[in-house]
Amino acid sequence: MKNKNIKLIIDKETISEYTKYYFSIHRNAKKKPIDQPYHPSINRWMIMKRPMMNALKQKWKDFIIWFIRNQGYSNLHIDKCEMKFSVYYSTNHRHDIDNTVPKFILDGFVESGFIIDDDCNHLTSLTLQCGYDKKNPRTEIEVYNIKYKTKG
Repeated sequence: MKNKNIKLIIDKETISEYTKYYFSIHRNAKKKPIDQPYHPSINRWMIMKRPMMNALKQKWKDFIIWFIRNQGYSNLHIDKCEMKFSVYYSTNHRHDIDNTVPKFILDGFVESGFIIDDDCNHLTSLTLQCGYDKKNPRTEIEVYNIKYKTKG
């Protein structure tokens, strides 16, 4: 397979599409599973009680598995790569870059088979950026320097 770069974008439209899918599967659900097109801040999930944090992690993992399948990248099994996450918030409030760590997204990438693992042998570099875009909040994920597992 050719080693081209991959760009993934999670925006409001993606969240809306997933919400429709989610409610079609979970007919009795009342609350949207994912409310923003970016990973929850570590400040939010690290203070949760363990069951709540695990539920949030599972919601994001389910969303990312759906997202990767929807993009046609399930079971791609990327062996080595670098990633850049650029998060564009809907507010111009202060956002600490280190609080944007995309743990649940990376776990979903592994679970979906998009990448083999998110350890340092497979994901060799992780760059985090953030900015402001009131009209189009989103997460852009660039995957580059991709190497696939060779057979044999």
